[in-house]
Amino acid sequence: MGLPCPTAGHPRVDQPMIDDGPWAGVPIGGLGTGSIGRTHRGDFARWHLEVGRHAFAPIAADAFSVFVGAPGDGDGGAGGAGRATVLSTFIPDVLPAWRWDLPVGSGTYHGLFPRAWQAFEPSVLGVRLVGEQLSPVIANDLEASALPVGAFEWWVENPGSEPLTVGIMLTWQDPSADPSVAAPAGAWHETINTTDAGGAILHAPAGSPSGLRGTFALAASRAPGVTVTVRDRFDAIADAELWADFAADGRLEPASDRRPSTEGEAIGAAVAATVELAPGERRSIRFAVAWDLPIVEFGAGRRWWKRYTRTWGRTGKRAFDLARHALAEAPRWRDAIETWQRPVLESDSRPDWYKSALFNELYFLVDGGSFWEAGEVDGPVPDAGDPGRFALLECLDYPFYDTVDVDFYASFAILALYPELEARGILDLLAAIPVDDPEIVTVEASGLRAVRKVAGTVPHDVGGPDDDPFYRPNWYHFQDVSDWKDLGPKFVLQAWRDAVAAGPEAGDALIRTVWPAVDDVMTRLAARDRDGDGLPEHDGLPDQTYDTWPMEGPSAYGGSLWLAALAAAEAMAGRLGMTEATGRWAGWFERGQVAFDRRLWRGDHFAYDGGDGPSSDSIMADQLAGQWYADATGLGDIIPRDRVETALRTIHRMNVCGFGGGRMGAVNGVRPDGRVDESSEQSAEVWVGTTYALAAFMIGRGLIKEGWETARGAAEVTYERGLWFRTPEAYDVNGDFRASLYLRPLAIWAIEEALARVSLPHTRS
Repeated sequence: MGLPCPTAGHPRVDQPMIDDGPWAGVPIGGLGTGSIGRTHRGDFARWHLEVGRHAFAPIAADAFSVFVGAPGDGDGGAGGAGRATVLSTFIPDVLPAWRWDLPVGSGTYHGLFPRAWQAFEPSVLGVRLVGEQLSPVIANDLEASALPVGAFEWWVENPGSEPLTVGIMLTWQDPSADPSVAAPAGAWHETINTTDAGGAILHAPAGSPSGLRGTFALAASRAPGVTVTVRDRFDAIADAELWADFAADGRLEPASDRRPSTEGEAIGAAVAATVELAPGERRSIRFAVAWDLPIVEFGAGRRWWKRYTRTWGRTGKRAFDLARHALAEAPRWRDAIETWQRPVLESDSRPDWYKSALFNELYFLVDGGSFWEAGEVDGPVPDAGDPGRFALLECLDYPFYDTVDVDFYASFAILALYPELEARGILDLLAAIPVDDPEIVTVEASGLRAVRKVAGTVPHDVGGPDDDPFYRPNWYHFQDVSDWKDLGPKFVLQAWRDAVAAGPEAGDALIRTVWPAVDDVMTRLAARDRDGDGLPEHDGLPDQTYDTWPMEGPSAYGGSLWLAALAAAEAMAGRLGMTEATGRWAGWFERGQVAFDRRLWRGDHFAYDGGDGPSSDSIMADQLAGQWYADATGLGDIIPRDRVETALRTIHRMNVCGFGGGRMGAVNGVRPDGRVDESSEQSAEVWVGTTYALAAFMIGRGLIKEGWETARGAAEVTYERGLWFRTPEAYDVNGDFRASLYLRPLAIWAIEEALARVSLPHTRS
């Protein structure tokens, strides 16, 4: 179950964290479009159509149904041999006339984002039926990945010796601000028939929130032998007439009714596609849903156009055009997805469980409150070469966009798949550093007062959806982030990594852009070195991403990040020909490297910190995060190579194999005697994202077996204990979890980076 929110500074104080139960599946939608989650039961239940907002509410009328019968027969036909069934095992308390009797376990569900499949054998429905859903989230295809669509293709096969009529119907209720209740008054529908498709447009009421103002469409593709029929209005709570019509022969009697809905009235629309199948014949039927809801409005009132509007316009009236586009392009998208994923799926060096987890963790790109803009409403049109601001929430419980300390791990996925968006993200973060916001906020962890944003500091986040993201950073107030010890180094390292990935010319341009901020934030953190040994000190506070786990004096985590950032600053200055800066940061590195080893090495690991607290001599799973980034960015050994391997083997033995039977990933903290460090909640947790980062670190260092064992534990907990498509930040040995739908697990894509260089040397020049 979800744990209560442990930190008063995070939203949802005194409320349980989001726990939708195990009813999750591959979502539909694109980057920044809002998304809809379809569960493995077959129902549509998770609602993120308003960007940054979450609701879990199965809507009974949003469903696929199938009719199977002899030609001319049906539940209401002459022969009475036909049967209509809703293709979902969810049983609602509305629409009682519909047939909700699909047995649990009668079908199979497979998910490999951005695709999913439902399959039913003839013993269940009388036909063999396989349904595929896909969204065009395709690596390096910005245009397709921005589309607010979902495509569905059903393959139906007649296994018998007699002909059959098979109809598939898609029904949909009006989207609303609260999916658990009917849309407000004023929704209306219209039937649309074209030469290639038939379906309906659902027009939102005039009083809808900005984020739900526009049109929604459902459509079925016309093809030889496929009959498409539409009814654009039915009672989405108590219908009996529509169901009787479909159950008679797998078709609908076309009917158009544009009457607007009244207050509290829930109305839906339906489209059916029907085929006649000879014995042994197999046909496919294609459907699509699309939404043209072009605006995102955040809490402070600022409004943005979504990215897809660059191509599809800003009218909000093109949902049916988008649906037709999805019907036509679905085969090409499928081919593109298969081409992109094939090298991984056919690899003999990657375990099958990893291949599945690698792609399925990408669900977060559409389901993680993703925001992707094409300019402010009433603002200037963006430059054609600007990809637009793109941001992901930390999670729905902690709704902060582009959380720097977490994105440090997760951004490997964005860099691998959409490097233009990662590059823009660095620039957006850069723009937030000089922001000075003098608002005084209460630091909930301590009750003290602090300035919201200090000019020259790297922010914790670029803002939250309830406020004014990109214009007002630091929506997080649990701790005072102005003196966090990891934000500056993480900004420097992420910028350096992106510059290396961009290549010499573009990389040098990025370095020139970020250098003044890099030099400033490093100088600011250097001032926290109070004893002159080259390492900044912590002040006995949780002043880094482990925000309830205090550090005192120098720490392995903060110190390794600092050393790697020093090496990166030295490398950046060198590429810019800045001799003085190169020497200055090299000098800091040399002093800090000596102090790090002298003060923290304990024979087989680096100590949690150099103080005398309850965790000071603990073994931290993430103790060498800085060396991991140094490996990934060509900086070489910032810590003696033999020490690194010894520490990683200790972590594997103690934090991985010594916890949860070695099948739960890496627990954050372990005492030298092997007991879990329970000095804080976070020390006793496994963090899925840092486990994947640790696994990447191990694999990149040639500890292949250890790396796979580490990663497999996190994947097993996620995909074998009901946490699929809502991967949490953390869980404990009992399986209690915290912060589902979390950003950091995208760090699994760092393993791909490690595999690409596993045979390369690791020596610091």
